[in-house]
Amino acid sequence: MPDSTDESFPASKLERGKIFAKTGLKVGANYARYLADRVTKGEDDGTRKRALNTQNAEDLYREFTKLRGTALKLAQSMSMNTGVLPEEFMDVMAAAQYQVPPMNRALVQKRVRDGLGQYPAQLFDAFEAEAMAAASIGQVHRAALDDGTPVAVKVQYPNVRETIASDLSMARTLFGRLINSPHLDDYFAEVRDRLGEETDYLNEAENIAFFADQYTSDKVVTPTPVRDLTAETVLTMTFVEGQHLDAFLDTNPDAAARNHFGQLLWDFIHEQVAAQHRTIHADAHPGNFLFRDDGRLGVIDFGCVKTFPAAFRDDMLRLWRARIHDDEAAIEPLLYRLDILREDMSESTRTTLRDFFDRFGSLIVRPYRSDTFAFGDDDFYDELKACFRAGSQLPEAAGSHHFVFLNKVLVGIFNLMHELQPTIDTRRSRALLGDTVDALAL
Repeated sequence: MPDSTDESFPASKLERGKIFAKTGLKVGANYARYLADRVTKGEDDGTRKRALNTQNAEDLYREFTKLRGTALKLAQSMSMNTGVLPEEFMDVMAAAQYQVPPMNRALVQKRVRDGLGQYPAQLFDAFEAEAMAAASIGQVHRAALDDGTPVAVKVQYPNVRETIASDLSMARTLFGRLINSPHLDDYFAEVRDRLGEETDYLNEAENIAFFADQYTSDKVVTPTPVRDLTAETVLTMTFVEGQHLDAFLDTNPDAAARNHFGQLLWDFIHEQVAAQHRTIHADAHPGNFLFRDDGRLGVIDFGCVKTFPAAFRDDMLRLWRARIHDDEAAIEPLLYRLDILREDMSESTRTTLRDFFDRFGSLIVRPYRSDTFAFGDDDFYDELKACFRAGSQLPEAAGSHHFVFLNKVLVGIFNLMHELQPTIDTRRSRALLGDTVDALAL
C-alpha cells in the first residue's frame, strides 16, 4: 500500500466541503445526462439506469476515499446489501472495506505521541511501522509489550472526530438525492451518534472489555484492552490470531469446518439479540471475524456497537414470532409500532410497503422453520438479493432509525453465511429468541 502524507487528509470544513460539493456536482451531472438520454434515446430497458448507478458509485467512492473518516464509513455501509441503495453501489463500494491508503510512518509516530505522550519505541518492545490493516477511521499496527505479549495498536487518522458533524451535514444533502424518506434526518442522527462513539477509542476499550466478559469462551475469543496504552485516538488491545474469511476459504475447508464456523457465527449473533443487555456487535462484515486453528471464532473491532431500546428489540422479536406462526393479526400492529407503516402514508404506499415486508419477513424467518438450514442453497440467496433489489425501488425507506444498525447486522450475517455456505442447526437460536419472547409475555 502506498504511503500517505499529512496533506492527503483534508481536515478543514472548507477543504472537505469542496470535495463533497465536487461529488454532488458529479452526481447531479450524471443524472442530468441520464435524463437527457431518456429524451433523445427513448425509454430505458434498465441498462442506462444501471450504468448511471455505477458511475455515481464510482464517483462517490473516489472522493470519499480521499476524505476517509465519516465519508468512507458511509461508503463501507453502501457496500452492504441493505436495499436502501441500488445494487450497483455494492459492487463498487465493497472496495472501501479493504483499499484504503495508510498514513505514512512519520504521521503514525506523531499520532501515537499525541495520543499517549510518547513515541512507539518508548512505549512498546516492538512496533511495526507498516500498518497491517487500514480502514475508514484508523489503521492497525502489530506491536509487542515489554513482557513480549503481542498486541494490536489502532491509530486514528487526524481530525476524524472533528469532521463528523460537518461531513454528515454535507452527506445529508448529497444522499437526499438518492434516498426518499421522512426519516432521513433520524437515520443520519443515528449514524452520527454511533460514529461519535466509534471515534472515541476509550469507549471502544470499554466495549472490548464488555464483550470479552460476556462472550469469551471455548467457542469465541475476543481481544482485551490494554488500558494504560489507550487514549481517545490510540487503542491497544491483545492480538487475536486467525484467518479472515477469504484466506480461510482459500484453504478449501471441508463441509465440517464450514458448518462448524457457520454455527459459531449464527449462535454468536443470536446470543446478542436475545440477551437482556440488548447490545450487539453492529459491524458484521468479513474483516471483523477470524477463523482460528483451535476451532474458536475470533471477533474483533468493537467500535460500532449498538444497544437497542427495550421496546424496539422486544417488538422486533414479537414480529419474528408472528412471522414464524403466520399470525397476521399480530403482524400489522407491530409494523406500525416499528414505524414501518404510518397513518400519514397514502393507501398505495402502505400497500406497497406491507407487501414488500411480508415478502422480506417470510424470507428472514425461513431458516427457523426447520431444525437445520443449508446456506449453500443459492435459490434462497437469489430470492434475498431479488428482495433487496425490490427494496431499493420502494416509494420510501421506512422504519425506525434503530433499523439502520439492525439491518447492517442482518445483511452482514446473511452475506457471511452465503460466502461460508454452512448447514447449521437452528434449534438453539430459535429457542433463544423464543424464550426471550416468552419472558416478555410474563
